[in-house]
Amino acid sequence: MRLSVVRLITGKEIRDLIRDRRTVMLIFVLPLALYPLFGLTAWAFAQAALGQQTSVGVVGFENLTVPPPFPAFLTDDKTGVRDHTPPEKDEDDSARTPLTVKAVTGDPMELLAAKKVDAVVIVPPTFAADMAAGKQPTLTVHIREGEEKSKQTGKRVIALIRTWAAELRKERFKAKGLPPDFDVTLKIDEPQAKKQTEEKIATELRDQFAKVFPLMLVMWMVAGAVQPAVDLTAGEKERGTMETLLISPAQRSEIVYGKFLAVTLFGFASVVWNVVCLTASAVVLQMILGFPIVNFFGLVVCVLFGLPIAMMFSAVAIALGVFARSTKEGQYYLIPLMLVTMPLAFYALMPGIELTPGTALIPVTGAMLFQQRVLAVTGEPPPWGLLPVVLGALVVYVGLALAAASWQFRRESVLFRETGPANSAGGLLAKLFGKKTSA
Repeated sequence: MRLSVVRLITGKEIRDLIRDRRTVMLIFVLPLALYPLFGLTAWAFAQAALGQQTSVGVVGFENLTVPPPFPAFLTDDKTGVRDHTPPEKDEDDSARTPLTVKAVTGDPMELLAAKKVDAVVIVPPTFAADMAAGKQPTLTVHIREGEEKSKQTGKRVIALIRTWAAELRKERFKAKGLPPDFDVTLKIDEPQAKKQTEEKIATELRDQFAKVFPLMLVMWMVAGAVQPAVDLTAGEKERGTMETLLISPAQRSEIVYGKFLAVTLFGFASVVWNVVCLTASAVVLQMILGFPIVNFFGLVVCVLFGLPIAMMFSAVAIALGVFARSTKEGQYYLIPLMLVTMPLAFYALMPGIELTPGTALIPVTGAMLFQQRVLAVTGEPPPWGLLPVVLGALVVYVGLALAAASWQFRRESVLFRETGPANSAGGLLAKLFGKKTSA
């Protein structure tokens, strides 16, 4: 194999890809519109959620005549209606939507079905008497099954009831001359709980970024490899330029490697471009929150590690593109490629899955697990010892895909097959039974 010929073919193919406006729009221009759109959509959803009015109905409101501290989250007046803003120490600290509580009568399930309320609290008639006698009365909370708004309202109400129950317990201890923390056998120090809300959000975003970022890299690598690979293989068949390339002095293997390098460089450039756009969005969010989100060292390592992953997808895409009869058929191969890639990618996102010598050999999964460990801020060093295993597995998969592509490039029946009578059902019957069929 002559490197000068491979380099010449690579340069020619890259120029052809740059001249294709559709490919450039898909790989480079589309992310510029998508990421701001994603940010605006997330902001709109957050604003809509924060401004959404939720209501809680109380059946048996008159039974809440208990000694102080009164359930302020339910009512503190005689009308039974109250607008509630959660306190700073709510269990669900992210819930900040207005909450209206009102007295209702009738069947709670019918009230929920009619969407007059989002959750219903049922207070039994003996509630006050049981509380005075030191018993344990039951408050029942109903929600609408299958509706996220009602589920979140129910969680908030239950969290507030637990807070109120803790206050009542302290009052009972006080009445018996016991300290308020009489039932506390030990104390738990949670440094995470002491952080500011913005710092908690930044920490959660940083952890999610470490998981989602490798997934987005894989998805963009698939999209950035398939489109150029199909254009350089099946697209050349349609344009009639494949024959010109095949009759040149270049060997079939040199043509395959030239196209492979062109697709790899183009796909890797698209990944770098998407990383720049995504990192810019994360940095803007980081500046707003005032706490770090992006691990820049891990980000650089992940981008560099994306090159062998791009090589693997480029080799597979070249092999699929050569087999396709047309560009349209080649684009159809994106679906099975995604169907194979997605389970491997989601497997790396499952809780409890760690990078081991076994998982390092799994295509896509091993690479994503390594990237997650490099991006994560856990205080542990990245598993550099498993890097040769992950890279070795990727090299093997790239070699197998390139061998398949080279083998297909040597088959005239694959390179020059067309959709016509000879390949149709009638043509196959004619070959089998020795009869001629009309076109």
